[in-house]
Amino acid sequence: MITSSIQKQLFQVTPIEQEQINNNGKNVQDVPTSPENIEDSIARMPFWHFFDQGRIAVTQSNRFSYIPAHKHKFIEMNYCYQGRSIQYIDDKLITLTPGNLIIMDREIQQRINYARRQDILVNILIRDDYEINDLTSNLHDKNNLLVSFLINCTKRNFPHNNYLVLDLNKDLVFKNIIEDIINKGLNNDGSNNQLLKYLLQSFICAPNALIKSKKINFSSIDEKSLYPVINYMNDNFKDITLRELADKFGYNKNYLGNKISKETNHTFKELLQMRKLNIACNLLQSTNLNMDQISEYVGYDNHSSLFRLFKSYLKITPTEYRKRIRLPKSLDGDSLIPNPYFSEN
Repeated sequence: MITSSIQKQLFQVTPIEQEQINNNGKNVQDVPTSPENIEDSIARMPFWHFFDQGRIAVTQSNRFSYIPAHKHKFIEMNYCYQGRSIQYIDDKLITLTPGNLIIMDREIQQRINYARRQDILVNILIRDDYEINDLTSNLHDKNNLLVSFLINCTKRNFPHNNYLVLDLNKDLVFKNIIEDIINKGLNNDGSNNQLLKYLLQSFICAPNALIKSKKINFSSIDEKSLYPVINYMNDNFKDITLRELADKFGYNKNYLGNKISKETNHTFKELLQMRKLNIACNLLQSTNLNMDQISEYVGYDNHSSLFRLFKSYLKITPTEYRKRIRLPKSLDGDSLIPNPYFSEN
């Protein structure tokens, strides 16, 4: 159970949050980051900002704005204490409600919709492979997905775009462990490091029955895996063709097209368009680039193609998207904040 003093702290408006209120919900970047590449401006959250006091850190997510698309250099858990958290995990809509927790590997791309005053999201961060190995060294249950997830996080040549969503309301023992981690970790000065380790070790034994949704692939990446193919397509989205992709990986063009459709439930063209759309949406939200610049970044010769892409998938123009995503109707109360990218129902 969250203590009264920590609960009070969680609901206090911080200086960053006040600045976001004053800016009508525009995101204030309080963690300096650099994008993975200029084309998609996907930032990667750094080690140095979070782990001054130890290898396990607890922070609170800022409210009264959105969080642009990003990845992490560490393992992150998000715990919804109150309200809700509407997230896009590799562009899949996931809504966390009180007692829900998501844990993500490093290659997951995450963005979070506007958080209202009552939307309390707490982050539990694990710094690196050293800490993960320490946490799992005496845990050998191969059937436990949470343990397997963490062990997979430390392996090279394995996919690292896995996540698990748990409903801790099904077992109050594990819910209380997470809330004890928050109690001991939110203001940790280093004196609680050992206790945080023991609490987290207890939590990662959570039974599979608590998992409400997941994306997991613990298989090694080999010559038959589609993982490097999709990664290459994502990195070269501007002008890659299916034939070029097939030649790169030694496939017949038609065979690769069918393989992509079978394993992803999307055609090559659809995946490429969704990649361009995701990048354009992120640039519209987090930069002041004009439509011609964004069109060029996603590989279009003119903004008419970008316009058609948005109308096809989102039923609005890029300009309308930027206006709606930056100017929410409300950051207080119970009213839903519209997001044109996905349905929130």
